[in-house]
Amino acid sequence: MRGSRWILLAVILAIAAVFIAKETVKRGKQAAPTQNQGAAQNPVAEVAPGGPALGSGESKGTPASTPSLAGNPGSIGGASPSAKATAGQPTSGEPTQSKAASGDKPEGPLPGSKLAACLKSGRPTMADFGKGWCVPCKMMVPVLKQAAQDYWGKANIVFVELDEYADLGRGYRIATMPTQIFFNAKGEEVSHHMGYMGTEDIERELATLGVKK
Repeated sequence: MRGSRWILLAVILAIAAVFIAKETVKRGKQAAPTQNQGAAQNPVAEVAPGGPALGSGESKGTPASTPSLAGNPGSIGGASPSAKATAGQPTSGEPTQSKAASGDKPEGPLPGSKLAACLKSGRPTMADFGKGWCVPCKMMVPVLKQAAQDYWGKANIVFVELDEYADLGRGYRIATMPTQIFFNAKGEEVSHHMGYMGTEDIERELATLGVKK
């Protein structure tokens, strides 16, 4: 009798162990979708290559639709041009006048930090004021690069990034992007143009200052 009781008890314990094991596996399978669902509710934010996307402030118009700086917290106001060349160093994304691989011609215009020196160089100067996100300003990039090469040693071609050289924008009362200012060989402002400016128009303005390609 005792042997039969022990056998019966062992069978009951074995059945209970199997039941507990099945319940454990079942609960584990039910917990897995819950964890996945929680992960989906908290996705990992990824920054796209090249930095954050442009916001709604970017203009998507034609070259004629030049963004205005008026009304913005950092809008370009009316300070004296006396602080024209006290800006910091240019950022890595700003065009610089570096030597090309072949020859001595530059790859692009000079940065805004060079404007004061250009006005004292004894050569006419064209300064283009803009910002990297401005659509017409982007369209000016190849025009400025070509002008920097065409007028190398004859006239100074300068690009002033207003995010980096805000004091220059205030000094020259820049209210629209892009804006081009032409200076004669004495460093005196002689003409002022707002909006996109093509190669032919630049050539015409510099020709009035006695400079030809």
